[in-house]
Amino acid sequence: MKFTAQFSVPRIDVSAYQKALDQHMTQAIAQALMVWLEAVLAEIPVWSGASRATFTKLASAISYSIPISPTVIDRTGTGQASGDGGMVMDKATGEYTFTYSTTLPWLIWNEYHNANVDPDPSLFYRVLKEGPYNFQVVGARAFLRFADNVDLPPVKPFVRGERVKF
Repeated sequence: MKFTAQFSVPRIDVSAYQKALDQHMTQAIAQALMVWLEAVLAEIPVWSGASRATFTKLASAISYSIPISPTVIDRTGTGQASGDGGMVMDKATGEYTFTYSTTLPWLIWNEYHNANVDPDPSLFYRVLKEGPYNFQVVGARAFLRFADNVDLPPVKPFVRGERVKF
């Protein structure tokens, strides 16, 4: 008795999948940043504009416009100089992240203190919104809620059967 058979071995087009994955993750991290910014900025009131302006460098990475309308004195330049941030979107390493930091003293103080009860020693006015702001916690929660719904793109479209002869 003689049998013949054809077998197919699955082959993945890794390069094409990496390209699709990069596009997907680039969009996902940009959306995650927007969600994070919206949550964080909701916790930070506008008085001089400095605190919100610390986020402008990071927001520019996704062309996000931060609403800043100083109500008393315009210190947006001080805020912009005190904030830093950026995104990493590295297809080779699979790293898709964003970072934010600030050296703005009163934003840092208000993050952890109720400045109307425990005033910043370097300032002399009352704050519009009592702290602590806890914007880092609020931002982390918003990011995690968003990230919980991010899936990787399916692999199936990139799998091909390759015939193997015996």
